[in-house]
Amino acid sequence: MKKTFITLFVSILFCHSLYAQKSEITVDTSVSLGEISPFVYGQFIEYMGRCIDGGIYEEDTPLSDERGFRTDVLEKVKELNPPMLRFPGGTVIKTFHWEDGIGPKYERKPKKNLIWGGINTYRFGTCEFIEYCREIGCEPVLVINLSTGTPDEAANWVDYCNGTENTYYANLRRSHGYPEPFNVKYWALGNEEAAEPDAGRHQDPHKYVEDVWHFIKLMKLTDPSIKLIANGESQHTEWNKIILKGLDGAIDYISYHAYVGTDQGKPYSIFKKIQGTDNGLTNFANLIKENSPEKVQNWKKWYRFPHRTEPIKIAMDEWGIWEYQDPPYGTTNTYEWRHGLATACFLNTIHRHAGNIAMANWAQMVNILAPIMTSEQASVRQTVFFPLKEYRAHLLNESVSVNATSPLIEEGLQSLNVSAAIDREKMLLTLYIVNINPKEVKTAINFTNCKVDKLLETTILSASALNAKNTLKEPDKNVVTTTQASINKNVKEITLKGETVTICQFKLAELAK
Repeated sequence: MKKTFITLFVSILFCHSLYAQKSEITVDTSVSLGEISPFVYGQFIEYMGRCIDGGIYEEDTPLSDERGFRTDVLEKVKELNPPMLRFPGGTVIKTFHWEDGIGPKYERKPKKNLIWGGINTYRFGTCEFIEYCREIGCEPVLVINLSTGTPDEAANWVDYCNGTENTYYANLRRSHGYPEPFNVKYWALGNEEAAEPDAGRHQDPHKYVEDVWHFIKLMKLTDPSIKLIANGESQHTEWNKIILKGLDGAIDYISYHAYVGTDQGKPYSIFKKIQGTDNGLTNFANLIKENSPEKVQNWKKWYRFPHRTEPIKIAMDEWGIWEYQDPPYGTTNTYEWRHGLATACFLNTIHRHAGNIAMANWAQMVNILAPIMTSEQASVRQTVFFPLKEYRAHLLNESVSVNATSPLIEEGLQSLNVSAAIDREKMLLTLYIVNINPKEVKTAINFTNCKVDKLLETTILSASALNAKNTLKEPDKNVVTTTQASINKNVKEITLKGETVTICQFKLAELAK
């Protein structure tokens, strides 16, 4: 009886905190968290399942153009407007040889995909990838094969893409119909090389450093202007220390991968895992600062190529939501609106770490853990598509400090998740608010070190239920509602509907000097 009374008392206290606790958001424009790179809204495609073949690329179908690009998918990708696209892997890079995917398509040799299964036709190769990037207006990122490839092979790929002189590989590109260089600036030095079950051979970080130096030298001597991404491991501190110290001066970024999912029977666990990623990024950024000086010292002139000129930053080149549902390897996921809310929370995390993250790529763009799903007849925007689209559309260039105090959903998880961005020249401030709470939350909004003229507009993303989803069975049905409203008045509080993403854009009247 006593135990029952205590349980009831605790429940009453929790309900009181849930519905009666004051909610408050405070923005401080004097505390900059760093520049938000547009590249944090990047995407990723890999030879895996139906991401490329049957996803963005499908020949001889009414849905595709003369290049084999699915036009219905292309339309949706342009809506996402990714500033960067990473290719061709992923783990598949460990058996990928770029020369298999160039030249006349009828001469390309299909091969078994030893990593993910199926057949790689290579009819979508380097040139097709570059054409796709140009079509959607984004920067390409290429990942090189450290496992079964060679330094010469990597350097030749750089020359094929970027060469301007009278060399074999630059001329080979020209002979394939591309007289102008592709100017691929960003190159990744392998992918998840520490993973022992994969087909790689660099589980020893010292071996990775030793081998990758040779790749770096030949690639940089081919084109000294390229930027390099070293292979970091989010759960392997010692690996990261060795890579940072061993390659310092030669690399510009170090990678960090982050996937989250939901524990069975615990629907809010995904949001707590995103909070864990927030902490992980803080620790990773601190590790970078502790193990690589801001400025390179004692650089050997006989390397014959320049060292980095900026501090090393994080390339979050794979992130997303992985619920282990359907093949291949549980990566065909149908996302609910809960995942849309989680995506917005993840983007808030990326914003808050703007000073440390130089790029981030959702993995992957089509069919595999994807915002876009296809069948032979149709394609749909999944729930995660909409926060990715709207956050990108409302991008401002600098992240600033913002804190929220709101009712607890459960222990350790508040109702509101927020980030804020500012454009000091245009005198605009955008507040990104996710309300995880099923109930509406009325919150005060306070601004310090600035004076707000008015709230210009709001964009609200919502759905009929937390488990609502868009499916290929009903391709014309969209469960996500996007509501845009012009406000044009000064407000000191706002009511946030339950389980919504709200983007508020304010006009500033004055900034503290």
